[in-house]
Amino acid sequence: MRRLTELVRVAAELHPFRCSLTGGQMAERAAAWHTAVEGAERTPVPGGLRLTLSADRTAIVADLATAEQQCCPFFDFRLHLDGRVLHLEVRAPADAADLLAELFGGPAT
Repeated sequence: MRRLTELVRVAAELHPFRCSLTGGQMAERAAAWHTAVEGAERTPVPGGLRLTLSADRTAIVADLATAEQQCCPFFDFRLHLDGRVLHLEVRAPADAADLLAELFGGPAT
């Protein structure tokens, strides 16, 4: 969690945006994201990451993305339902790539 807090602080210094969450709130949000996207297939996309997971997680992912826009509007979320799967694309400015990776993981290597 300390790393996440530091990444948000650095990102805020580099961009005209600020995360409005406190350290404890950041930890809760990160844990919620980690749970929501656990086991997702990760694929790099320009500027971000595509996570493919079961469509039954759509409501929680949409709720989290909506909440994230309130504190970190620099994230770009795109949800695509394709039968039984949800494709979540998350993009962020290049200087926030570490924060994106911390919250959503990286592509499979």
